[in-house]
Order: sequence, then structure tokens, then C-alpha cells
Amino acid sequence: MSAACRYKDIIGGMSEAAAALRRADTERAAALAERLVELDEAMRRAAERSALTALGVGLQWEAALESLWGEHWMTLRPLPAPSPTPHATPRDLDYLDTVVAQRYEALREAVRRRPLLGRR
Repeated sequence: MSAACRYKDIIGGMSEAAAALRRADTERAAALAERLVELDEAMRRAAERSALTALGVGLQWEAALESLWGEHWMTLRPLPAPSPTPHATPRDLDYLDTVVAQRYEALREAVRRRPLLGRR
């Protein structure tokens, strides 16, 4: 085999490898673009959930403060910053929302049951 034929074979193999690599890159780019759309949607849902949870907790906090307004002995404070939960799942957040609602209801019940004569 002559040097020219070997050269053509080598260049042909390299051209095929480069074409295969371009096809693989195109497929990978399409898959990554699809995944990006999925992740963007997940981020949008997470931000929406975060905003709704913050609103709900804020409203319950304000209602709790209003319920305790007549308790002059108690120091009322602003809503504390949320504790970071870096890997919380929607199920975890549902549980925590439920706990907040239960605690608020327990507070309302305690204030409601307090005897009128004991209040100042």
C-alpha cells in the first residue's frame, strides 16, 4: 500500500470519527436542553411553593400575634427567619405546613379556653 493510500485511509477514519463525535454531541446537546427545560420547570414550581408557604406562615404568624395582643405579660416578636432545609422534599414541606397549622390551632384553642377572670 502506498503512502498516499495510507494517508487517505487515516484521514477517512478521522473524518468518520469526527462526524460520529458531532452526531453524539448533537444528541447530547438535545438531551441536555430537554433536561434544562425540566429543571427550569422544577425551579419554577419550587419558587412558587416557597412563596405560598412563606405567605401562609406569615398570615398565621400575624393571626397568632393578634390572638396574643391582649397578653400584656408576653413579649411579642417579629416572625423569625426560616430555618434552612437544603434538601427538603415536597412531602417534608407538606408535613411542616401541617405542623405550623396544628400549632396555630393549638394556640388559638389555648387562648380561647383561658378563663376570662384570669386575664388582665
